[in-house]
Amino acid sequence: MISVLIVDDEYLIRSLIRNSIPWEKYGLEVIGEVGDGEEALSFIEAHRPQIALVDINMPICNGLELAQKVQERRFPTRIIFLTGYREFEYAKQAVAYQAFDYLLKPISIQEMVSTLTRLRREIDAEQESFAHIQRIERQSSKGKQLLRERFLHQLAFGRVHKTSSQMSAEFQRLEIDLMPEGLLAMVVEIEVNGPEWDDGLYVYAVMNILCELLRENGAFQHINEIFEVDSCAVVLCNAVDGAYWETEMRAVWDHLIKIMEQHFPFSIVGGVSSIFQGYEKISVAVKSAMEALGGRFYQAEQQLFFVGLPAAGSVGLASTFSSVNLEELQTCVDVGNREEGEQLIRGIFQRMRQEQVQEIYYRMAALGLLAILYSLSAKYKISPEKIQTGGTSISEQIRKSGTCYEIEELLLDCYNRFMDALQMSRKVSKLVLAAQNYIKENYQRSDLSLKKTAAAVFAAPAYVSSLFKREIGVSMTEYITICRMKKAVELLKQERVISLVTVSEQVGYTDPYYFSRCFKKYYGISPSKLLANRTNRENT
Repeated sequence: MISVLIVDDEYLIRSLIRNSIPWEKYGLEVIGEVGDGEEALSFIEAHRPQIALVDINMPICNGLELAQKVQERRFPTRIIFLTGYREFEYAKQAVAYQAFDYLLKPISIQEMVSTLTRLRREIDAEQESFAHIQRIERQSSKGKQLLRERFLHQLAFGRVHKTSSQMSAEFQRLEIDLMPEGLLAMVVEIEVNGPEWDDGLYVYAVMNILCELLRENGAFQHINEIFEVDSCAVVLCNAVDGAYWETEMRAVWDHLIKIMEQHFPFSIVGGVSSIFQGYEKISVAVKSAMEALGGRFYQAEQQLFFVGLPAAGSVGLASTFSSVNLEELQTCVDVGNREEGEQLIRGIFQRMRQEQVQEIYYRMAALGLLAILYSLSAKYKISPEKIQTGGTSISEQIRKSGTCYEIEELLLDCYNRFMDALQMSRKVSKLVLAAQNYIKENYQRSDLSLKKTAAAVFAAPAYVSSLFKREIGVSMTEYITICRMKKAVELLKQERVISLVTVSEQVGYTDPYYFSRCFKKYYGISPSKLLANRTNRENT
């Protein structure tokens, strides 16, 4: 409906106009009527009627003065003058004040309806034209925004190959205000524990808040966000002050975290690059920020990571996870020493954390330990389901674990499940238990043998050997070797330098060369090589 205001100082004329026309029939609606120009001006300012029927001859402020003020203040109200004068001067002034038309008194209702109808059609046409222009502008703006986002996305992930001048021209064409100096990238990822959530909406909300905080901080300019996929997004910006930007970024992040804790059911982590120069370095900056984000694997309690704080180490798997460690774990299982096996597993993971080995090697080490547990379960005829936990496979859980601590606890849980199952399957008799204890207490004696052990537990050698093999899973001779090799590794790894001759004597071997052959056969590495490796690591 087109809104209409009636302005005339004579009440009877206002009433006549109001009651003589079926306004709704013509798409019109009278929203007010006033008696003088000043009151009309206040009403127009407050309600912005689209049409005003204005009497020219009014006290205080006449119709022409009202029209002049409406024009000066750029109000959108279209004016139709009502006048009892036929003088041409009024007509000229009406045109000057951009009045739509003027009607002579006494007013012809038919003529007024005709004039109002023409004006309504003109207003309708103007509104449609304006709406069309707005649609075009929105489409143009939306199209340019899509092109801008697509270009930044391709640039961030290294899929734009242009010269510096071509890049600058593209930035100017797409109206991207990012500058080539002091470039900074930030990768933000949402971590949601619940099964149902709208990741796109949450990412959009978080990025809006983050970008607004960056703008308010003042240390960052030309903020541009890139929505990647799922729960990940990228922010590109320019650091104003190269000396203190890290401090300011932490302040922004802390503010964001407080807002997140109050209003959102999830947590976020962020990785920040160092500062780069040149548009061609944007993809490098984004990659750097993603690498920084990888720090959460070792620092689960943190939420914001900068490049190099900490950085993943270059230490490979072999230096940390050697075959000796695997053999030691088998030894602990064979002799039923749960606590030492658990300490061994914790020691492996602790060393990897200290050396900051690459995440892929950490997961490979976990899969290697899992393979040993599966191998031992087959050896002792224990179903792999006994060490399974959760609804998915252990290997899949290792791949999906977010931190090194989750992986360690997962492997320890599997190990303890395996040891529980092994203990249940082993019904160790008092006789075999006594033989085990005798061997553990006397492994350093060179004359330790099946016969001496059998005599110590007051049983026939053949009987105790058969019973030992059935209940423990290894022969008594193998068990003696296991105990000796286990102790030998402990001696070779102790801080005090010790000779191989001394080690062989302390584990029950009179011939050091025979001890060395037995050690290498059992562990796959000679004791001298193990000792040399330990010395090299200590020197480095």
